[in-house]
Amino acid sequence: MMIANSSIRLVVLFLSCWMPSVIFGENPSTVIPVRSTLKKFMPKLHQEKLREAKIGKIDFVMIGDSITHAWSKYPSLFKGVNLLNLGFPGDRTQNVLWRIENGALDGISPKLVTLMIGTNNMHDSKQAYPADKPEDIFRGIKAILTEVRTRLPKSKILVFSVFPRKAGPENERAKEVNAMLPEISDGKYISHHDLNAYFLNENGQQNKDLYNRDLLHLNDRGYLAWGRALYPLLKKHGLSVNPSVVGKND
Repeated sequence: MMIANSSIRLVVLFLSCWMPSVIFGENPSTVIPVRSTLKKFMPKLHQEKLREAKIGKIDFVMIGDSITHAWSKYPSLFKGVNLLNLGFPGDRTQNVLWRIENGALDGISPKLVTLMIGTNNMHDSKQAYPADKPEDIFRGIKAILTEVRTRLPKSKILVFSVFPRKAGPENERAKEVNAMLPEISDGKYISHHDLNAYFLNENGQQNKDLYNRDLLHLNDRGYLAWGRALYPLLKKHGLSVNPSVVGKND
């Protein structure tokens, strides 16, 4: 009898561990918060941003990766706006979730939040991490939006399409994710904006003049183009931007 009871307990334990994954499916890594492993920026930059958030009233938050982080080179672009730049080099969706769980949005109530994330989830397997499936990257973006809405219920959120990359499988993944993004708009707090036309040439291909040699990160002219695209969006929310301060105007 004891052997039979032990066998029953083992079966119950096995089913309790196995059945949820069968019924609901396992969560992809893109939705599981993970601390960034880039020692150059962690934990120093994260801690700096936590302190920065406590200085004055934050009007505007930008969430993203190194492409967003590089706005720090152009501080005079957002004149009269108290911007909290939460762009962190190397960040993937799971790293953004970790930052939010660890205080990145605590104690603030900005008018506007922008989000562009996912390009680091798309790198080929020769990079530090294998590429995630587009649908899993999309799930990661939705998980971030859920966290932002929970912590900043009064803020409007603009989600940008992942910017064009050099032709190849990584750019194809970006296109697949971008095709899903319109689904996240709720008509009230969250909206999707595709700014990619600003980064394409007349043939609909990536405008290499706006990028660094890696054809991933923007150069001065690329940030000028992004600044021009941001102008009407920020103005709509009572924020100002001066794109002429980014490099030389054409």
